[in-house]
Amino acid sequence: MDYKPFVKIFKSIHGFYMYDANKNEILPISDESYHYLELLEKESGQLGEMIPKELEDLKKQGYLAPARVKRIKHPMTDYVEVILARRMKKITLQLTQNCNFRCKYCHYTENSGGQRLHSQKRMDIETAKAAILFLRDHSIDMDEVYIGLYGGEPLLEFPMIKEIVAFAKTALEGKKIQFMLTTNAALMNEEIIQFIEQEQINLLVSLDGPKEINDLNRVKADGSGTFDTIIEKVKYMHEHHPKLFKKIMLNVVMNPSHDYDKILNLFRDYPFLSKIEVTPTIVDDTGAKEKNVYAEQFVSKIRYYNFLTYLSILNRFPKEDLPVMLRQRWSRIKEDIDEFHGGTLLPEEFAPGGPCIPGENRLLVTVEGNFIACERVNEISDCMIIGSLEDGLYFDKIKDLLNVAKITEEQCKGCWAFSGCTICGKKADENGKLSAEIKLQYCSNTREDFMDKLKERVMLIEAASIYDQASII
Repeated sequence: MDYKPFVKIFKSIHGFYMYDANKNEILPISDESYHYLELLEKESGQLGEMIPKELEDLKKQGYLAPARVKRIKHPMTDYVEVILARRMKKITLQLTQNCNFRCKYCHYTENSGGQRLHSQKRMDIETAKAAILFLRDHSIDMDEVYIGLYGGEPLLEFPMIKEIVAFAKTALEGKKIQFMLTTNAALMNEEIIQFIEQEQINLLVSLDGPKEINDLNRVKADGSGTFDTIIEKVKYMHEHHPKLFKKIMLNVVMNPSHDYDKILNLFRDYPFLSKIEVTPTIVDDTGAKEKNVYAEQFVSKIRYYNFLTYLSILNRFPKEDLPVMLRQRWSRIKEDIDEFHGGTLLPEEFAPGGPCIPGENRLLVTVEGNFIACERVNEISDCMIIGSLEDGLYFDKIKDLLNVAKITEEQCKGCWAFSGCTICGKKADENGKLSAEIKLQYCSNTREDFMDKLKERVMLIEAASIYDQASII
């Protein structure tokens, strides 16, 4: 029977490849097979009888199947109530909407109220306690839970943080509790530092580069720069509290309009920062009025450092000589190496890979006690409000977010990047509703990103062969 296979072809400088969307597997193919499939793709045709023997053999092995998902439904949809009743892992408490900084890229500073503005609102201790009890009652199966302390700037509410930690240790007795404090560090003093160290609280501190870069965006309420204040606090912990210093994660929010090497100067000027975990991110412009502009000096140098990362994975460049901001990418590539392992055909009912189960891993509790899908989404958007301490969880909204691909069902079912999709509800949010039009705007870049991942995997395999290396694991 004639049919159109669910595959995507691509090539490298050394060979031709086919990604089988059903098997989630990359296969090397001959140039004859590649050009046959290329013609098939251009003409929107179907496999006929006169196909290359290689493809005929692959077809007999279960590859090149035409199977596509017929209905979009996340496999966990029918289990959401049970999962969120017993397996909730984390809550993030929005202790205050106030902040002593006014970072220019912050949604709460520059969006004219589109997600929320800074305000004097604060969470009262009874709301915080109720949220912790909610986590207790919905994490029956979990031996370990996480509590995020978030703002605004949470250290503005340090007395409440002490009460929260004490209450949580009693209310969640028998469970291991991991606390994470997201702070700009400006308010840290010896009392706060000693408390954080004693309670083994993890710290996430943001510093966006050397002074001349950091102070362009990360400014105080009066408009003055923040670099000197932050580096002083972090340096103090390094020198006087080395145990706590090791628990700091440094968040570097990169503006891609800058020279990447100039951002890296932060670690050359302050080498002690290279001793802690660094998480680089690019300014999130989802829903922003002004989109990121990528400078040539940023893009070209990212490519160069990625090349060094590949050499390191191939044992041709010392990992310790990589810039500290590449460590996370190095680890991610290593973890992803076995991702394309092959499998069975796509089931008739399934969903793309983007959404997590809203509320399971990173439920945000606002100062008023509302539940938001996570701290990264628009907290005043109706579709992102998934419950409250008063009402409990809104399962219909949770399932809508989990199955956000339903709003673009026909396009998703036929997309070769189905399994590699990373689009969640955040990228479909428009004026409080899930919008197909907005979501589709991200599809092209998402497919490009997934293709880059396929080519990266192939490149590492080919390079390992060239270097006569048996494995890249």
